[in-house]
Amino acid sequence: MKVYRCFFDLFFGVKRAKRLKIVRTSFGYRRTITKLTSYFGLMMMLSIADIAASVIFKMPYFTVFGAIGIIAVEAKSVFENLKQSEKSVEEVQKALQKLFENREEIKSLVEFLNTQKQEEQL
Repeated sequence: MKVYRCFFDLFFGVKRAKRLKIVRTSFGYRRTITKLTSYFGLMMMLSIADIAASVIFKMPYFTVFGAIGIIAVEAKSVFENLKQSEKSVEEVQKALQKLFENREEIKSLVEFLNTQKQEEQL
């Protein structure tokens, strides 16, 4: 279950990067592998604690709480990826709106720069 959550997070991270035209490097993929090994190590330690505590408890509480924590962290990561892509769309919309509001100033600036360039060439 935890492995699926990591790959689910990876999927949405890659999807967001494609949508925002962000270059995907091996760093993100290595980070996913690092997360998987960390989670596996944590679950192994919690399983050993559950074996030791099986004298007192009938259920593997440590492992269950660890799994719930890992799933919560991965779910938060997925939601952050989704929110970040929504924020990027809003930022682009605001930037375009500002450009359209100032289009006359931008047009005069471009004309000025073009005349300066032409004067330099003469």
